[in-house]
Amino acid sequence: MGQLGLLTGQQRVEAILQDGTLSEKDRKQLRLALDARQFAIDHIGLNADRSYTQFVNVDRPYVVYGLSAAPQDALKPYTWRFPIIGRVPYKGYFKKELALREAETLQDRGYDTYVRGVRAYSTLGYFNDPILSTMLGYHEFSLINTIIHELVHRTVWIQGSVSFNESFASFVADKGVQAYLTHRDGENAPSYQLYQDIRADRRVFRTYMLGIVSQLDALYREPISREAKLERRQAIFEAARTNYPSVFPKMKTKSYRRYFEGRQLNNAVLLSFRRYHRDTSFFEDALTANGGDLRRMIVAFKKLGKEDIPASFRTR
Repeated sequence: MGQLGLLTGQQRVEAILQDGTLSEKDRKQLRLALDARQFAIDHIGLNADRSYTQFVNVDRPYVVYGLSAAPQDALKPYTWRFPIIGRVPYKGYFKKELALREAETLQDRGYDTYVRGVRAYSTLGYFNDPILSTMLGYHEFSLINTIIHELVHRTVWIQGSVSFNESFASFVADKGVQAYLTHRDGENAPSYQLYQDIRADRRVFRTYMLGIVSQLDALYREPISREAKLERRQAIFEAARTNYPSVFPKMKTKSYRRYFEGRQLNNAVLLSFRRYHRDTSFFEDALTANGGDLRRMIVAFKKLGKEDIPASFRTR
């Protein structure tokens, strides 16, 4: 099923909720997605149109497979250029084998590659995005986050500035989940407290991972041979995996403990991580300048152009 199938295979969520074809667990997730969508419209001011009012059964674990790549001796993403959205550091495939085939081609050219399954994506307002069956397996926090994140892309997208766009969407989605849980459950509720614990763990994890990125960045800038860089980076990767359990005592949940299981580190993996986890101080300052009001911040950010983006976001 490609983009055409996602457009033609849609069913109204309200009808799906009534016809009994889905389990009660899945219907609960659909109701949550609708509620999160309405919250994003009413309380954050995001553009939705008819997005997330339709449902598509994708009948596979992921809707697309995202490919990213980078040179083995530099933290510089390989990019693809597309009409309208501009140059981006990833490419999506509806068939996994096609993503793996291109990844192999890039590997033969000396690039690190990373292929990952994606459960949801935004068409940036060119189509009304449906709720996908691949999204129903999310924990409720992740489902709320995804709905808000993708609607941010639909509302604010600066061409050729993927790092900024993804970081901004991640920031608003995180704040949005907190606001949603406060609105629905209250700040003393177990759900709100659990989300705060996960956020604290995310900060610990982010600090650890960006420390690895910093080590590699320093290494790749050294005036040594490519072969020496590749040898020394492998030692950094191995140390990162070996030392990771040392941060577990700082974590309040087990949300990030299995990150390294079945995952090999390389530059493409780390750049993909950094793309969504950059420093948020610019956004925090902007939110403060707008009185802590996400809706006002969204209105202000709709007016931004590429020239307004901080230099730290200009690397993809």
